[in-house]
Amino acid sequence: MKLPSIFAAQVAALSLLLTQRSPAASERQPAHLTPDVSLVSLIATPEKFDGQYIRIMGIAYFDSKGSINAVCLTREDKRKANGMNAIFLYFSPSVTNADKLNDKYVMVQGVFRTHDRGHLNSFAASLDQVDRLEEITVNVK
Repeated sequence: MKLPSIFAAQVAALSLLLTQRSPAASERQPAHLTPDVSLVSLIATPEKFDGQYIRIMGIAYFDSKGSINAVCLTREDKRKANGMNAIFLYFSPSVTNADKLNDKYVMVQGVFRTHDRGHLNSFAASLDQVDRLEEITVNVK
């Protein structure tokens, strides 16, 4: 039995989508070319960044026992568990130092997802495939 050409085209397109893989860390743009995006911009206009590999900075909220990994706008947002001022994080297997950076000011890189709102759907959005996590030290005089 021959499949109608439209159905065959749909199957081919779906197969192509399913076989595409996300780029590995080594294939992504260099760190100096990754755009810095403020949490305020992400929360206010998430559609501008959906699907983009970006860098954000904020206060780390890492609790591996409770499956909560997020970057919050302020320490007060972290303390009050205000997920609407935070971005949920999905770490790549290469990220192993998260818990020791809890409550620190951190830089995180990954793919921004507008419609994935993280654990219990309680965050503003999420950052997927997070492959870079570093503490940022700020010297204020």
